[in-house]
Amino acid sequence: MRNKLITRLIKGGAITILSAIVLFFAFSWVAEYRPEECEITLYDKIRPEYLPDTLTVVSWNIGYAGLGDNMDFFYDGGHRVRDSKERTAYNLEEIIRTLKEINADLILLQEVDLNSHRSYGIREVDSLQKAFSEYHLSFAYNYKVRWVPIPLKNPIGRVNSGVVTLSRVGPFKTERIQYPSAFSFPVRLFNLKRCLLSSYFLTVSGDTLIVNNTHNTAYDTGGMRDTEMNFLANELNSGLTPYTQILTGGDWNQYPPDYTPSEEELSNEYFVPQKVDETLFGEKFRFVFDARTPSLRYLDHVWAGNNNESRPCTTLTDFFLLSSPLKILSVETLPLGFRSSDHNPVLLRIAMPDHKNGSPEKPTQK
Repeated sequence: MRNKLITRLIKGGAITILSAIVLFFAFSWVAEYRPEECEITLYDKIRPEYLPDTLTVVSWNIGYAGLGDNMDFFYDGGHRVRDSKERTAYNLEEIIRTLKEINADLILLQEVDLNSHRSYGIREVDSLQKAFSEYHLSFAYNYKVRWVPIPLKNPIGRVNSGVVTLSRVGPFKTERIQYPSAFSFPVRLFNLKRCLLSSYFLTVSGDTLIVNNTHNTAYDTGGMRDTEMNFLANELNSGLTPYTQILTGGDWNQYPPDYTPSEEELSNEYFVPQKVDETLFGEKFRFVFDARTPSLRYLDHVWAGNNNESRPCTTLTDFFLLSSPLKILSVETLPLGFRSSDHNPVLLRIAMPDHKNGSPEKPTQK
């Protein structure tokens, strides 16, 4: 009799657990973020606004202010899931202070949270808008999940995050363009829906400048990065005209052409960057980066400075892609020591083409 009771309790418990799992997946499927292929926002302006012909642009993956130099991360071979609330708030303050010092015309940010568990509900998008009240802010979700259940002992939980573009001059149009890459079911329920945030500006020289903010797939399980690159190449080539220039910046989770990674960079068990296929873009575009300074550190260890023998590996995944007529004045990855993010910001200065004198020649890559 006792054995029968124990058997019934075990079966009942198993059925309860199984039912809870089924209900959780059903809820996650119903609540799944399903963005449109293209979401367009038009801005009616009484007076048109114009970008100057010389621009300073910065791109920075801020790691939701939760991946400073004291952090490792479980998904990349570390142990921790999130930093303390105090350190997260401090990192965000440091990020904002640094961006103010850079004083760029265009700011492209990735991994910016809006009420996520991993960043303690801090509305980072709102903090940026308050700190840069004189800028126009555009935001596009690429990670919107009610509850991420891993790791089981300390789940990531609610995630609302995306990319932010800040500009001194307001665009006349923005588009959130969905990348066609996607994880298979059920993984896609708890993963990113990568996108391209495109902002359209008028310039004083009479051109249109399209500024793209991208954050591409990191953990590729079957050609997802290739799918995104083919899609992006088609988008850029179809949008390019003699008087429409295109600038694309962000965290590509790939390394650029003419950059040679070390064996260590390519042997990480958790994250392996691959080379961007430059042939997709042809001679109409060129990749711009600073090969002297790494833009990303791996998160299998905390960052304890260059004197730490077990310090993480570094690589280069943050850079720009420009239409050829745009003139490069300078490009520099700022060596901030990964204090407030696992990425360093990349600073670019460009000039619009002078149509009277023809397109500028392609400069020597740094």
